[in-house]
Amino acid sequence: MLSVAAVTAGAAIVLAIVVFGRTHSGDIHAPKLTLPPPAERSAAPAFDERTLSGQKVSLAAYRGKPLVINFFAAWCYPCRQEASEFVHLHQTFGNRIGLVSVAVRTDHRSSLDDFIHAHDMTWPVVWDRSGSLLGPYQIVGQPITYLIDGQGRVVFRILGQTTERRIGGVLDKLLETRSE
Repeated sequence: MLSVAAVTAGAAIVLAIVVFGRTHSGDIHAPKLTLPPPAERSAAPAFDERTLSGQKVSLAAYRGKPLVINFFAAWCYPCRQEASEFVHLHQTFGNRIGLVSVAVRTDHRSSLDDFIHAHDMTWPVVWDRSGSLLGPYQIVGQPITYLIDGQGRVVFRILGQTTERRIGGVLDKLLETRSE
């Protein structure tokens, strides 16, 4: 008798899900992406660093184009999971944007080199061994990604793992409104 009740209840749940899905399939839409107005954006902390290849990078050098700064650690599982998203982002947007990855809380150069090689990271990578960027960028964990407009102002700070689609939508909007 218990099994008949369980089957009946299960069938009722499945029927409710199917009916709900059919009646609401067109009602669910992704929210429209709206950027904070330029006047509400705060200035990104200035930085002046060297990449692993010795290239000088700074916030000022990216003025005029959107900048994505991704803070990661070589041992961080979510960082490993999202690394391919930044490869796609770099391939999609190329030199229309700036992309910089900053390795934090990574003790060994060999593990950092392995991470970069495994994920085909061809854009500038900074190794923040001293932790000088942790405070100014409020790096409480990793990954954390900053989206900065062409005027050097923070548009969004993404805590945790992100996607190319999420970042790309913001970059598309920033590229449309470059003069702000």
